[in-house]
Amino acid sequence: MLIEEFQAAAGKYPTGITIVSAKYNNNFYGFTSNSFSSVSLEPTLVSFCLSTKANSFDAFINTKNFAINILASNQKDLAIHFASPIVNKFQNIDFIENKFGTPIINNSLSSIECENYQQINCGDHYIFIGKVFKVQINSDLKNKYPLIYYGKSYTELK
Repeated sequence: MLIEEFQAAAGKYPTGITIVSAKYNNNFYGFTSNSFSSVSLEPTLVSFCLSTKANSFDAFINTKNFAINILASNQKDLAIHFASPIVNKFQNIDFIENKFGTPIINNSLSSIECENYQQINCGDHYIFIGKVFKVQINSDLKNKYPLIYYGKSYTELK
């Protein structure tokens, strides 16, 4: 009962939607996440959480770099796609690789490229902390809003 109550309560807190992406062993990995957070300015650190049962967990625990792609309100289909259990999530997705091979999703509001800085085992998830080394803001999307998750559904700022 506590788990269901907790999920319902947490669902009352609106969050932004990101796709966390990485390349590991020459394969691309990514998943939809609403757990992205800024951690520190000096050094510049961010975090996200990932279940130890996730298909991509081994890739993220072992990769040296990852990216946080902050989705625009018109990218709901991407959020749904990357939340699905399909294996090759980057097939037919518009992205580029950075100098480390990390996939950066085109047309997202912004991307934050990170070095895998620290990992903390915390219950049935790990907290991943990344040291930011590059930020890109999509200047073509100045008037776009972020994709938001609230009450078990995707929405946008109004």
